[in-house]
Amino acid sequence: MGRKQDELLKYLSGQTGSLSSAALANALKISPRTVKTYVRDINQEYGKKIILSSRSGYEINRTLNRTPSTRETDRIPQTAEERAFYIIRQLILNHTSSLDLFDLCEYLCISYSTVKSVISMMNRMFASYQVKFVCENDSVRIVAEEINKRRLISYVINEESQDSFVDIKQLQKCFPRIDVRELRELIAETVRKHSFYLNDFAAVNFLLHILIIVDRELSGNSLTPDHLISGPDNALEYEIMEELCGSLEKRFEIRLNEPERSEIYTIFKANANYSIPTSRKELERIIEPEILELTNDYVNEINSLYLIDLSDPAFTTAFSLHLKNLLFRARQGRCMANPMTESIRLNNPIIYDIAIYLGLDLAERCRVKIPEDEMAFFAMHIGAELERQNANRSKIPCALLCPDYRDLSADLSNRLLLNFGGQINLVCITNTEDALADVSFSILFTTIDVHRTCACRVVKISPFHLSAQYPLIEDAIVDEQNWHKNHILKKNFRFFFEEELFLANPPMETRDQVITRLCDCLLTKSYVDSGFEEHVYRREDAASTAFGHIAIPHSASMDAIKTCVAVAISRKGFRWGANTVHLVLLLAINKADKKTFRELYESLITLFCEDSMIQEIRGCDSFKDFKSFIYNHIDE
Repeated sequence: MGRKQDELLKYLSGQTGSLSSAALANALKISPRTVKTYVRDINQEYGKKIILSSRSGYEINRTLNRTPSTRETDRIPQTAEERAFYIIRQLILNHTSSLDLFDLCEYLCISYSTVKSVISMMNRMFASYQVKFVCENDSVRIVAEEINKRRLISYVINEESQDSFVDIKQLQKCFPRIDVRELRELIAETVRKHSFYLNDFAAVNFLLHILIIVDRELSGNSLTPDHLISGPDNALEYEIMEELCGSLEKRFEIRLNEPERSEIYTIFKANANYSIPTSRKELERIIEPEILELTNDYVNEINSLYLIDLSDPAFTTAFSLHLKNLLFRARQGRCMANPMTESIRLNNPIIYDIAIYLGLDLAERCRVKIPEDEMAFFAMHIGAELERQNANRSKIPCALLCPDYRDLSADLSNRLLLNFGGQINLVCITNTEDALADVSFSILFTTIDVHRTCACRVVKISPFHLSAQYPLIEDAIVDEQNWHKNHILKKNFRFFFEEELFLANPPMETRDQVITRLCDCLLTKSYVDSGFEEHVYRREDAASTAFGHIAIPHSASMDAIKTCVAVAISRKGFRWGANTVHLVLLLAINKADKKTFRELYESLITLFCEDSMIQEIRGCDSFKDFKSFIYNHIDE
């Protein structure tokens, strides 16, 4: 809300009775017509009658608990884009046929020529939406087909969310005459009933489009037969659409014609998914063979390029469902906004690079446009799978030895998992020592004395008052985690790092110089063949391996003769695209060492993820310093 509306609200709040529009106009130095506009704006802003009107004039609604303060109001649009969005909102969301240019000047606190300049810019900015803003008789109106007005207002609402979720409160503010929460529940209930699901982003996207449809229908703005999309191609999805349309018609007393129903079907198909299939056969019934094949291709490519294994059925199932919907959205020009795009790009550069690589490849293969927001959804799928893998991988395998008296062992195991389930994996629960002989685990929790010698860590606990023993259990888990990390690095360091493959403050300044030098070192040792360097550059050109102040270049395939790491450290740093990196770890990997190397790789990444570590390692002047640095820090 703007400054003038604030003044009107404040002025009326100080009055004891009604004031005519003429009196208010004289007091606030505006026209009586503008007073009426401001009153309407204020009431629509808060979704209730803040200001009452009668034959006597206007007055504050004293029956409300409190009157909104000016601090709760929005600031006046300042930029050209904000002013454009305001005009679009007034024309479409407020269902105004035209806006007076002088009123706009007054509200936006700008000159007449500036308003005309903003409108001229709008015609260029939104040309792709096939809309036109026409100025005549000192007013502006929008000329466009109904479908394009809806596309435009959807874009504006998403853009105004400013990289955050478009939440219920914001939607309610945009559509004050519709109970948004009630509509959300109506949609969710219909979708759940038919075993479909909408993730958080899709749910908001679908809700926004349904709100626009209902709002436009309530104002008598329907789609014409020209907008009829091709008919439904799935009986179950059509059944859901019919049920949802019936519910909307009944609740809002509207009539949805065939183009509107077709629009709702298309929006549903672009956002909703079957509940995750439980079998391969069911998945093949839902997903086209070419999409399943594409998913497999990407899983293999990511494994080859980035050493990340995404072959778990839980990931491939969810990812193939996402691909199916994404391609449908892209072909329909209905791509989804992702408020987490910038956060992912800044905080997860490697995963983001993978997502960009997939998006560019998909766009080329399928000849569709994939916006960056949609690519970021790839990163979310991959990131979630890596989190799941890391959580499972970091869990310590444990066993519980406890006499099974009155369900004592079951109760104890439940309490252990409830409080430490994120850190431990109970692989064995038994009441006899003999059952432990054939089980591999790292910690044994036991309520009785153990008679045999155990290579694992043994923690004696009482089955009673377990909460008092939480520090003891937590200490054992942390000690085991530290030992495991240290063991991996210490055990494998000498196999993968060598003094001949270490460069401290070399004279090189650029990415290409340091990669070529390190590749030469590997070639001299006969750890790689002559084509290795070309493969490293091919991989690096596909997507940079630099993130923060570290770069981890490697070949696109595991084609090394011997697995090893060539290291370059520089106080000054190497120019790496837009980055300056101080630590370069050139990986040469043989397939036979894939699993072991992956563990070492993750341990090193964990070690160097903090900027403080990079600052310290820049001071290493020799391989001995580097080795000491690693060993000293993993012992902490």
